[in-house]
Amino acid sequence: MWLKPGLLLPVVALAASFAAAAMAQQRPTQPAPQPASPPAAAQSDEPFRVATIDIQAILRQAAAAEGLQRRMQIEQDRYQARADELQRQLQEEEAAVEQERSKLSAEDFAQRRRDFQDRVNRTTLAFRERRRRIDEAFNSASAEINRTLLAVIEELALEQGIQLVVRREAVLYQRAVLDLTKAAARALNERLPEVTVDVPPESP
Repeated sequence: MWLKPGLLLPVVALAASFAAAAMAQQRPTQPAPQPASPPAAAQSDEPFRVATIDIQAILRQAAAAEGLQRRMQIEQDRYQARADELQRQLQEEEAAVEQERSKLSAEDFAQRRRDFQDRVNRTTLAFRERRRRIDEAFNSASAEINRTLLAVIEELALEQGIQLVVRREAVLYQRAVLDLTKAAARALNERLPEVTVDVPPESP
């Protein structure tokens, strides 16, 4: 749920500029001069190079992504254990309130129920907020991996004169097309061996 490898890979399109010479305005009594030949459009001798890349394979090999998944599982287990513990405590508190029903007036018992419900509401809100902050921390770490991978792909494309990089799963047919997967995976591990996750501290 956390690591989203879908990246918008850069598409660099070649553009050609065209120029046209303006024809000079002449008097009707004079013969019109021959228009100057327009300059030929600039042509590049550099071939249009395309490369493919397998993002999923890179993320499977990425040390930072693997570490992030491990940390996510640890935090998930810790969060669930704490949730189970608090649920047990609340159930015990509710049972204690019910046991006092016969000892309290209707007004006092209603107040005890309201106090207990307030405790349940505060606990629920606190847990929702903690889960939101945990999700933010992991999304931020995942985004850092994605940004670094995108930068790596752009640099590899510039170094090798590649104008277009497409995801491998989007290609129906290819012939002798360069694949950047191994080079990008290696560069990503060198540049970002691990990623920091700023998980909020657990409330006492």
